[in-house]
Amino acid sequence: MRKIFIYSFIVTLLALVVFVSGCTQNNNQTNQNSTGTYAVNGLSFNYPVDWVLTSQTRGNAESINIFDQTFLETNGTKGSLAVVVSQPKNENLSFTNVKNDLMNSSNINNTTDNTVTIAGQNASMSTLSGTDANGNQTQIKLIYFEKNNFVYILNFIVAGGVNIQDQQKFFDIIINSFQVP
Repeated sequence: MRKIFIYSFIVTLLALVVFVSGCTQNNNQTNQNSTGTYAVNGLSFNYPVDWVLTSQTRGNAESINIFDQTFLETNGTKGSLAVVVSQPKNENLSFTNVKNDLMNSSNINNTTDNTVTIAGQNASMSTLSGTDANGNQTQIKLIYFEKNNFVYILNFIVAGGVNIQDQQKFFDIIINSFQVP
């Protein structure tokens, strides 16, 4: 009888140790897995792990799109999207040109301009607000900066009436972790 008690005690103790260490491990994995990391050629940033990332590289130019699930499920009519572009500087590429292209391709009613620090650099930032074809609130946040003869453009887009303030935390993940070579 004593052997069964000792055996049961040891099994219970081992089960408790496994259970506790398993819970600790799962909590750490959840915290670590809340973001994914994109890192190519010195350009890196974190992004929400449940968003879908696609990238394309042509020569020295990179274009990265990060979509939330709603954006994908609605074919881009509702949800959030982040676009990151890195390319060599040229005479046709400027903050004003990029901003004007965005304004001409969307129904923008309001624009605010300021600066932000990203990757240790001062960057120009414009927040472009308006409505989509269905009258839903839409916002595009444009961040533009140059470093070492490269241009970095970040667009954060919220469309289809999704709460813009609720999406900012996801964009902050990218902005706060953004690094360039």
